[in-house]
Amino acid sequence: MARLATAVIILVLLLPAATPTFADETEGAQSSDRSAVALPPQCAADSAALETFLDGLLATQMSEQHIAGAAVSVVSDGQVLLAKGYGYADLEKGIPVDPERTLFRIASITKLFTWTAVMQLVEEGKLDLDADINTYLDFPVPDTYPQPITLKNLLTHTDGFEERLLEVLVLTAEDMAPPRDWLISHMPARVRPPGDVAAYSNYGTSLAGYIVARVSGKPYGEYVQERILDPLGMTHSTVQPVASSDVRANQTVGYTYVDGAFKEFPDYLGQPGMAPAGGMLASATDISHFMIAHLEGGRYSDADAPETRILGESTTQRMHGQLFTHHPRLLGTAHGFFEFTENGQRTIGHSGEADPISSLLLLVPEQKLGVFVVYNSSGGSDLTNQHLGFQRAFFDHCFPAPALDPIMPPAGFEERAGRFAGTYKMTRGSYTTQEKVTVLMGSAVAVSDPGDGTLILATPWGEWQFIEVEPLYFRQVDAPFGIAFREDDQGRVTHMFTDYTPMMAFEKLSWYEEPGFNTVLLVTCVVAFLSVIPMVSIRAIRNRRRTGEHHRQPGGARAALWTLVGISVLNLLFVVGTWQWGDPRPMFGVSLMFKIVLGLGVVSAALTIGATGFTAIAWKNRYWGIAARAYYTVVTLAAIAFVWFLHSWNLLGWRF
Repeated sequence: MARLATAVIILVLLLPAATPTFADETEGAQSSDRSAVALPPQCAADSAALETFLDGLLATQMSEQHIAGAAVSVVSDGQVLLAKGYGYADLEKGIPVDPERTLFRIASITKLFTWTAVMQLVEEGKLDLDADINTYLDFPVPDTYPQPITLKNLLTHTDGFEERLLEVLVLTAEDMAPPRDWLISHMPARVRPPGDVAAYSNYGTSLAGYIVARVSGKPYGEYVQERILDPLGMTHSTVQPVASSDVRANQTVGYTYVDGAFKEFPDYLGQPGMAPAGGMLASATDISHFMIAHLEGGRYSDADAPETRILGESTTQRMHGQLFTHHPRLLGTAHGFFEFTENGQRTIGHSGEADPISSLLLLVPEQKLGVFVVYNSSGGSDLTNQHLGFQRAFFDHCFPAPALDPIMPPAGFEERAGRFAGTYKMTRGSYTTQEKVTVLMGSAVAVSDPGDGTLILATPWGEWQFIEVEPLYFRQVDAPFGIAFREDDQGRVTHMFTDYTPMMAFEKLSWYEEPGFNTVLLVTCVVAFLSVIPMVSIRAIRNRRRTGEHHRQPGGARAALWTLVGISVLNLLFVVGTWQWGDPRPMFGVSLMFKIVLGLGVVSAALTIGATGFTAIAWKNRYWGIAARAYYTVVTLAAIAFVWFLHSWNLLGWRF
């Protein structure tokens, strides 16, 4: 214990590394300690060889992942090196993907246009990144914490809002609400101080877009069209909530692959208030213009248009510079871009996912190289994850990975490895609404101690092994990526941060929050409730045979039994109804049937209070035999545990 206390003191004094930091913006586009390695840009040297490589890569990916259509654009030194479509935008009509004319929903890559708009207004002196956002809004963001939310917090997703997906999508344009009304009525709760940790926030970006509209005096879509899309010659792009018939005619169909065949996916509409976070439609060629502007210091020109500028050079450099990181040795967030550094090349970018369409934009500023890829089928989702899929293949081809220095586990790590083991949930999630239950549905990751001086991080893409290279910081054994941990003032590990996810952190769960524990608890409760019906039926039949009249039991005993039966039936109906009608991600709202199901839980909770009292009375008045009383007590405890389960996961009542 003395050694542990000494170690904790040393860590606190010497390693404020687990504390998130905002970079000094006076240093322009410098990143922490991940300076670029000057490697020859093989991709730009031979466009024909690059095209051959991409043809092979996309053919393989589309075949293996069952993708109907895709598009790629690559830019270098201010020129479009390659823009190409693959497969079909519409299988039924036989329309191939055209890189110039086919429009894709680029989802969260839209955020880069919103952040560009913000930086334009910062450049003009109309916005201050350090000002309270309430300065620019015409409705208040509650002062839940002493620290105000700033535009810098919005840029780095450190605003402290929880996730809230309620009613972000609509089926028809008539269901759309005005942006201001929607942002007010659907404001998520503030669940942590701003600047503490990152938690990817669509709502935060939407607020930034609304601020752009407020300060500029123009609707968000109109501003982006006039100040970004038109100057860049992006004639096949739009961020309007309802696309025109011409746009829809060139828009790709989205596909899923089910039972050996492609199925069309509905093209849902988003709320206009959320457009700044993911509402843009664009072609691959148009995106190449945007990439060129960012790589050329805010300037764009081509043969068909005079030179134009969307940002000043210094503002562009500032925008690309690291603004926030959880740890000095981890990748962080620039001004809206995320750091996706790969194979020694400092890379910034963003991914987008609008089911079933997935996209990825990557810039290598030091090489003036940019690449954009988009897939129109659900199989593309795994290919646009940072450092995996397309990015890994592209960089391995263009910039072969430098050799890694071997690392060995530090002596004695096995003794302290257990403090890191556990389950960690993403900070991007709900804390106050029923959407919190998604943690039980696979959104958590597990860190385990294999006993060999390493840590194993279990992910959807496999198990990754890490070795401690300094207190609280670990490097992946076979890759240059790291993870870091934060501990509280008592030395308990509370958070994990990773190079793979600069846009969010992971919180360590307590034992009672673990998905495994809650699954066992839920199954145990269901078994207990299922047992009540046959047990009560058997007892009723036995009583009839013995007395001929089952109603001769004391009135309290009969009431107690029927209360337990009611609880069990209601809870079983709740479980079945939640499975049938419950949606942990209520993007279209909460159905009437699920609201009724939630009401069953409220009634059952009230009856559980009665069953608790009946348990005490049963033992006092000696209802039934000892075994029956013990059984009644066990089922009542299961009912109490079930109420706790519902309350813990915001399923007790109507918490939307």
